Amino acid sequence: MPFVPATDVTLSSAVHDPRGRLVPAIERLAPALKATFSHVALNISDATAPDVVTAARSLLDAEIIFHPAGEAMIGCRRRDAVRLGLRSDAVLYSDPDHLLRWIEFGPDNLRGILTGHAAIDFLVIGRSAQALSAEPRRLRETERLVNHIHTLITGERWDLMFAVRRMSKNAAALIVEHGKVDTLANDVEWPLLAREAGLNVGYAESDALFYRTIEEFGAPADTGDEEPLQWIRRMEFAAQHASAMRRFLK
Repeated sequence: MPFVPATDVTLSSAVHDPRGRLVPAIERLAPALKATFSHVALNISDATAPDVVTAARSLLDAEIIFHPAGEAMIGCRRRDAVRLGLRSDAVLYSDPDHLLRWIEFGPDNLRGILTGHAAIDFLVIGRSAQALSAEPRRLRETERLVNHIHTLITGERWDLMFAVRRMSKNAAALIVEHGKVDTLANDVEWPLLAREAGLNVGYAESDALFYRTIEEFGAPADTGDEEPLQWIRRMEFAAQHASAMRRFLK
């Protein structure tokens, strides 16, 4: 029997895939995605391969808007994707590659989190200790510092830099209206903003979430740890997150 979500949940995502690497996964997983989410809302970069747009429209019935490509505005693009989800009772924001792997390798876990945390307004979904232990070293070492600062601010030990969030309609509207961070550091801004607003904020984790660059989507292993530039980029991302947390210091 097909899975029917217990709540009306839109999958919102910002997509940048110039080489069309997501297309085979969309084709393979479209039935599971349509059975899990009531709507799919995508904010797609203008550099994304046309085949990705075609697959999303034809196989997912996705609502699509477009944005200029550019890493500096990813947080803004994510907010705009969430805005499209405000038609629903809840929104799951996830970067597309994370979500496709999650629904393929942990579908029951994904569905359980969607339906089992309905009372939480803003749910951060992170990687389990087991999943984190297998991540690239450059992620583990730089993200540990961001997570530690967040723990000092909130007392919560969460995995923050993975961009998977389940939001009630009220929480999603808060993020759309009051979110200001336009970089990847929205990973820390959104939950801290929800906490500051007095919303019910919580955490869940999964063994099935893991990282690949979009260029290596579907690859058996990440290869970036031997590239100096990839380390520099992760350190820059961590610095952006640290800066975004300053405004929440009491």
